[in-house]
Amino acid sequence: MAVEPPVTPSSSNASHQECSAPASIDWAGIEHVYRTTNLSLRDIGQRHGIAHVTINKRAKREGWTRPNKPAATPPAIAKLDPRQQRFVREYLIEPNGTQAVIKAGYSENTAAEQAYDLLRKPHIKDAIQAGQKKLQDKLDLKAEHVVRQLALIATADPRELIEVRVGCCRCCHGQGHRFQRTELEMAEDRKRWAVAGKPAEEFDEQGGVGYSPHLLPHPECPGCGGCGEPRTVLKDTRHLSQRAAALYAGAKQTKYGVEIQMHSQLEAWEKLAKNLGLYARDNYQRSDPLSLRDMSDAERAMRMQRVLAANPELMSTLGLVLGGGLPE
Repeated sequence: MAVEPPVTPSSSNASHQECSAPASIDWAGIEHVYRTTNLSLRDIGQRHGIAHVTINKRAKREGWTRPNKPAATPPAIAKLDPRQQRFVREYLIEPNGTQAVIKAGYSENTAAEQAYDLLRKPHIKDAIQAGQKKLQDKLDLKAEHVVRQLALIATADPRELIEVRVGCCRCCHGQGHRFQRTELEMAEDRKRWAVAGKPAEEFDEQGGVGYSPHLLPHPECPGCGGCGEPRTVLKDTRHLSQRAAALYAGAKQTKYGVEIQMHSQLEAWEKLAKNLGLYARDNYQRSDPLSLRDMSDAERAMRMQRVLAANPELMSTLGLVLGGGLPE
């Protein structure tokens, strides 16, 4: 019986197998190109004779990272001349037209006029808006986040940060309404009296011991007239509510003690109203958007009450904030 000769692959098939499955894969070289260039996976695969899907799987498995792509200039900014581009970039960093003009290389003598002219040009406005949108997208800073933060500040209770408490004075509960010490103060005063070599029986205990600033004032105290003495109490900032944390702007040590700083709640109300477009619809505020600054507390409360009553969107937003319903 005739025996058939073994089938050998053609040269073209052998060549195809060699391309699709190289004898050894230079994974170190592939990883280097992957990490240091922006070459596409398909191009990397073609250079090393391996499928781009295989490279992608290994990169994910071993945690390879691609280099950052160079930031592209937004089209709206690319249309400007170099100095205008610099002006827009400086203005986005700090929205001060005069300073942005100076930093962009314009004449310092006419900086204010140049800034006014530039900010009125439609293509400059478009470039600034495009830059602001890009910053918002990069920071994931959505409009609802801004509104929520402003609402938290506006509705916070400052007493969560600092309180003024009124307690008894030294004479309120002393014997005969005389000066009252704590037990520690009495012991220290007796010790100083003894060190001075004075007779123990001549020591004046005055109103005795038991003083505590937490006790209520005595209504018939001749020392304070029943009004007591005020003291400032600072709250522990590690345990603030969400609203109080939004209101808190830091603290600094002064020669008089620790000073608690807060964001302006009035400014938060004004910015919140502007964000919701309330000024444009409130006839009382349209003529003078900053009129709230010159009002008394009672007038301001009445004005804001009218604004809230006329704008259900703001009422709804504040209701969501108070109920914790808006997204973080």
